[in-house]
Amino acid sequence: MQPSGGETKVLWVVFEGAGPDAHLLRVLQRHGFRAETLAVEDLLAALRARRSADSWPWAPPDLILLDRPSPSYGMELYQRLRRRMKAPVLLIVERETAPLWGRQDDGILIAPFSSRRLLHRVRAMLMEHPMENEGIIEVGPFRLNTVRRVLQRGDAIYCLTPKQCRLLAILMRRVGQVVPRRDLMRWVWGTESPSSSRTLDVHIRWLRRILEEDPAHPRYLETVRQLGYRFRVP
Repeated sequence: MQPSGGETKVLWVVFEGAGPDAHLLRVLQRHGFRAETLAVEDLLAALRARRSADSWPWAPPDLILLDRPSPSYGMELYQRLRRRMKAPVLLIVERETAPLWGRQDDGILIAPFSSRRLLHRVRAMLMEHPMENEGIIEVGPFRLNTVRRVLQRGDAIYCLTPKQCRLLAILMRRVGQVVPRRDLMRWVWGTESPSSSRTLDVHIRWLRRILEEDPAHPRYLETVRQLGYRFRVP
């Protein structure tokens, strides 16, 4: 099964120790991702050498999975990757070590987790951080930078939260299409629970306050009764 969006996505699975997590690799490959494995020490050496990434022997990634690194190596590697690479980094950590890392927005996944949750997070991060054109989406009068999480309309600039940005990016990429509520909940929050449905409604209201001149009578972010939401350009 190939990931939606055309070309096969390249994922770096960065591991520490004897070898990568075989189950994690099988899940990713079974769902159409190209998973390349890199040892922590090899990637860290390449980053420390400050050579151009074009000279590295690995295919450029769309997403980097840093799989349960020890804090001794992992902290440095994580910071270097965030500074050096355009691709987003998904940090996988054990529950007992999670407090050492602090909150990293939505870029942290706490083990143990189900295959379904892993795939939801991977797909959501790929959608939020497309590599082409550095994540710029332009629809009508709006220009959304999904890397910086900034929405621009004329001279007005709005900073968005990670969830607001992800939700708006999904809708803007499907301009004119109705996106079902359950898909939005699954792609943004990784669940279809009733509590996420209420959270979705709250986030839609927040976005309308930014997008609409009259949020009570939206022109751009339209509710399609009993189906979902649609981003449209009048």
